[in-house]
Amino acid sequence: MPTFPTTLIIMYFATNPVQVPLGEPKDIQEQNANWTLQTTSQIQTEDPDSCLSIGIKMTKEFLPVNTSTIRVYCICPKGSEAEVCLNKEEEQAASFRKLEIERNKGVTTFRAPEPVTTSSPRLLRIGPDTPDPLAPPKKDSHGK
Repeated sequence: MPTFPTTLIIMYFATNPVQVPLGEPKDIQEQNANWTLQTTSQIQTEDPDSCLSIGIKMTKEFLPVNTSTIRVYCICPKGSEAEVCLNKEEEQAASFRKLEIERNKGVTTFRAPEPVTTSSPRLLRIGPDTPDPLAPPKKDSHGK
């Protein structure tokens, strides 16, 4: 278990009001505006999944606002076991670990390998398309 929690970093930017063409997406508006960093804040969260979930919700709250935007990051501590913090090699090792545990369910002599942890701190950038690890699974068109 990490010795300190995951940190959510939020950078708040503002711009002057401008005439926005009807239907223009926020990412295009952001590219055409002059932004000024107004402030930053940091929030300690319990774990990387909570950090990611809060960051995603914050990002979505700012989407309809034309004169302000945010950039959001989670800093995962070294030694985190959360999947969202693992790099590609660590993700692969975690997948192999899960398969081995699943394959050996019920074998009383099996000893599960140590959990896979991050080898260094990780910075996760959060955007509007980042999947929320705490959101309930989406149902398909058939309600399943």
